[in-house]
Amino acid sequence: MNKLWAQFGSILATIMFVYAIIERFLPPAFRDTLQISTQKVLNLLYPYIQITFHEFSGERLKRSEAYTFIQTYLSENSSQLAKRLKAEVMKDSQNPLVLSIDDDEEVTDEFQGVKLWWAAIKIETSSHGFSSFSNYKRYYKLTFHKKA
Repeated sequence: MNKLWAQFGSILATIMFVYAIIERFLPPAFRDTLQISTQKVLNLLYPYIQITFHEFSGERLKRSEAYTFIQTYLSENSSQLAKRLKAEVMKDSQNPLVLSIDDDEEVTDEFQGVKLWWAAIKIETSSHGFSSFSNYKRYYKLTFHKKA
């Protein structure tokens, strides 16, 4: 087992070294082509599809209906599987208090015989200017197997 970790560490160090060389010495156009080609190869090897549903969309940062529907769905179907929940008051809803999976929490679901993974992601965005509060972007990530 230790030998496996040593090999993994060696491979990771090699990848980081090659990446640093590519970033430093290759022209941007060639780097972009290499990145696109690498992504195509990884897509062939990675057997999952991921879809993200952002909390806010559009110019006026209106809350996404898809995000709200997913939040309600997860509240009804998957919140009992989560270890951490968050409560949110929903305006214009039949159920004003919705419990859903908390940020950085993942639950497994099944829909029509297909295994799904839902993750609630929250990332901090860089604040511009002298703002004293942090800005966050939230989204749900849905992952499922390509052959589903």
